[in-house]
Amino acid sequence: MVLMVSTRPKQDPAKGGRKASLFPDSASVATANVASGTLDASLLQSMMESLKNDIFGKIDASAANLRSEILSVRQELKSSVEPLQRAVEAHEAMMGDLEQAATDHSPRIDELEATVGMLTPQVKRLDDKCEDLEGRSRRNNIRVMGIPEGLEGPCATDFVVQLLRDLLKLDEKPLLDRAHRTLRERSGEGTPLL
Repeated sequence: MVLMVSTRPKQDPAKGGRKASLFPDSASVATANVASGTLDASLLQSMMESLKNDIFGKIDASAANLRSEILSVRQELKSSVEPLQRAVEAHEAMMGDLEQAATDHSPRIDELEATVGMLTPQVKRLDDKCEDLEGRSRRNNIRVMGIPEGLEGPCATDFVVQLLRDLLKLDEKPLLDRAHRTLRERSGEGTPLL
């Protein structure tokens, strides 16, 4: 039977190393007993205890390392999540405001749609009436033919008022909005006056 015993110095577990052995001379005693062929049960027990303590020390050191790393990662995640949480809360508040505004505006929009529906036929009717009146107003124009160009002088309206008064023998001046020549080419007899 061959027994392997570490001859490396034991380290303090507080510094991340192995636990110090309770029996500092166990390696030399084990070597001596193996050489003589007699292994003492208490020596085996102490070696197993030393090995167990070494394993537990390493496990404890690894667990402490893992705990500190987990805490570090949790802190990083918490600091990363907090701004996101605030942004989500702000968006939730904004969405609530928008939903409330949409709810408040819905009846008003329905009312405006009904009003537009009622006014649309009226606008169409008034538009048709305006077009008809514009067409009829053109029929009230008077064309005066045969007056040479330039005879009306600088004010065509005053000239036509006086002309109508003289020709029709009116006591009062006729009411004219305006008077002008038509847009035709000039000829010898002159363009009509409207």
